[in-house]
Amino acid sequence: MNTNVKKSLISFTAAAALAVTGLGLSNASTAKAATTLSNAPAVIRTKNDAALFSDPSGSAKRTGRALASNTNWKVGKAVQDDSGNIWYNVGTNEWLNSVDVVVSTPVTESASEADTAKTTESTADSVVSTAKQYIGTPYVWGGKTPSGFDCSGFTSYVYQEATGKNIGSYTVAQESAGTQKAVSQASAGDLLFWGSKGSTYHVGIYLGNNQYIAAPQPGQSVKIATISGYFMPSFAVAVN
Repeated sequence: MNTNVKKSLISFTAAAALAVTGLGLSNASTAKAATTLSNAPAVIRTKNDAALFSDPSGSAKRTGRALASNTNWKVGKAVQDDSGNIWYNVGTNEWLNSVDVVVSTPVTESASEADTAKTTESTADSVVSTAKQYIGTPYVWGGKTPSGFDCSGFTSYVYQEATGKNIGSYTVAQESAGTQKAVSQASAGDLLFWGSKGSTYHVGIYLGNNQYIAAPQPGQSVKIATISGYFMPSFAVAVN
C-alpha cells in the first residue's frame, strides 16, 4: 500500500476514535449556556463605536461590524453569560456588550410632531370660528371693533380675541406676524395678503377649501369669498 495513503488512513482513524470517545470535542461544547433576562430594555444607546459579536459570551468573536456612537438600537433580548456579563441582541447573530451601551428611552419625534400638530389645529379652529362670528359686520374705514372693521382691523381683532396675539393693526405690520408661504400652501387660519411684500393693500383669513373671510371694501360687510384668478392673493403668512 502507498505510504501516503497509510498515513492518511492512520490520521483519519485516530480522529474518528477521538470523536467517538468525546476527547475530540472543543471546550465550547461544555460552556455554560447564557441566561435570558426577563427585564430587557426596549432600547439601548451606544456610548462609543461599539463592536458587534457573533454570540453572547466572553469568548465570542467579533463580526467585523460596529455601531456608531450615540445611536439608538432596539433590543431583541438580553442575556447574561457565565461570567456575569450582560449582552443585548440587536440583530441576527449580532450582540452588544453592556459595557458599550446605556439604556435609552428616547422621545419619539412623531409624538412631538403630533403634539405640535394638535396645538396648531386647535389655534386654527379658534381663529376660523371667531372670524365667522363677525360675518355681516359693516366695513368702516379704519374700523377695529365689531361696530365696524376695515380689512386689517378685522384680522387684528380676530387674532387678538382668538389667540391673545397682537399681530399689528395694518397690513404691512401683519406681514411680519409669522412665516411667509405660497398661497397654494396656505392652511386654515393663515393670513392672506394682496400686493407686494412691504406694500400690501388688503388682508384676509384663509378658511381652507380655497375660501377666505375678510372685510372687503366700503359699502360691503365681512363675508366669505372664494379665491379666484380675478382677485388672487399674493402670498400667505402662518402666524407664529
